[in-house]
Amino acid sequence: MGQSKKEILEKNFYSKVFVARSVRFAIDKASNRDTELSSPNKFIGKLATILAREREVVALSLKILPNNKCKIYIAKNDEWLPKDREYINKVKKVLINVSKEAPMTFAEAHERDDVKKLAITIFEYCKHKVIFRLNKLRKDIAKDEIYIRSFLDYAKSDGVDDVMHSEIHVISRVCYNYYPTAKKDPTIPEKFLRHIKKVGSYIGSFIYIIDCACKPEYKTQFSCIELKLLDPNTAVKTVSSWSDTVKHYFRNQTNNVFYEFKERCLNDPVIKEDLVRVYGKNGKETPGMLDCEVTKKLRLHAEMNVLLKLMDHGKKDIGYIAVSKKCCYLCDLYINFLKSKGYNITISGSHKKLYHFWELPDALKQEFINYATSELDYIIEQETNNHTNIIAISDSDPDSDDSDPDRKHGFAASYCDDLVIDYIN
Repeated sequence: MGQSKKEILEKNFYSKVFVARSVRFAIDKASNRDTELSSPNKFIGKLATILAREREVVALSLKILPNNKCKIYIAKNDEWLPKDREYINKVKKVLINVSKEAPMTFAEAHERDDVKKLAITIFEYCKHKVIFRLNKLRKDIAKDEIYIRSFLDYAKSDGVDDVMHSEIHVISRVCYNYYPTAKKDPTIPEKFLRHIKKVGSYIGSFIYIIDCACKPEYKTQFSCIELKLLDPNTAVKTVSSWSDTVKHYFRNQTNNVFYEFKERCLNDPVIKEDLVRVYGKNGKETPGMLDCEVTKKLRLHAEMNVLLKLMDHGKKDIGYIAVSKKCCYLCDLYINFLKSKGYNITISGSHKKLYHFWELPDALKQEFINYATSELDYIIEQETNNHTNIIAISDSDPDSDDSDPDRKHGFAASYCDDLVIDYIN
């Protein structure tokens, strides 16, 4: 039985996503959120930080119900494990208990045993992600620079003599206290500031969410807070071969031009690494991998999962969706598409990187395919038209030990401001 027109269009879309990812990872420079957040939205942003474990991505949206109670939708890019649910329930329980006894100061709340235990629990749950970020900071600290010595002097004044080997919650506190002053110093490199901010964000997030629970204006909402965990959404899709998809862009040229382009890609070690990542099997090269259809498991990104849940309510005023990292190129494209349809959506900026294991949201799917396909065509045509100068950017963290932040080819290079971590395959 043949495929329907909708199925063909969908397969064509995914095929172009795979090709676009194989020739360009970072589509544009990262963008930041351009609006000020209300306290409740800042609250869920901080909550996103402490709910993201290891290399997961977590998205949240807070809604005030007609009875003035609070409901938070939470999604992540993987299955919810029993330890995730147990941890989230601990966070919820402390927020409820503190809110019921509000108002109080943060200092008063911090004297409570349940609040002290929550701080420990947060660092235990987020340990691997904190260490991942802390190792970047430790790498910075090894340099003999004036701004590094200034940071170390500050740490000593805060009672921390050995930043390299102190406990993670202690370094997080030092970074949290140091960042407000450091960000005003134009001589401090942006990358170092970013590392300071991210390490400090864990103790900062803990302080902010507890402080919110202490305030009388949130007593009703937080004392009856409801956290709704959304189930992940995945789909297995088959996409056309790289060769069949790319040939379309050489239709007005001889076959030799296409094969030269293909050969150039395979002979470039960085580009080939990306081709293997996208079209290989289990991250390994397979014979004729560019000439065969591939079947992959795709995943609805966390922010798309939350967005679809909110769209189910039938309202276009979606509001703010907090994400533990900036959203990808395709999520950003989908959000901009919805904005063109009159939806009001705010999100935590975009890192503009293209992930090929990206599942199409169901809402307005066919319209979005038409909208996005022209963008994908433009990306691929840019690369094929300049096939002697192909952008090739690593899919690893630009600050990590095993990658080169200046790795680039050809006429342009796009630098990554945030972690470059693929969603779980």
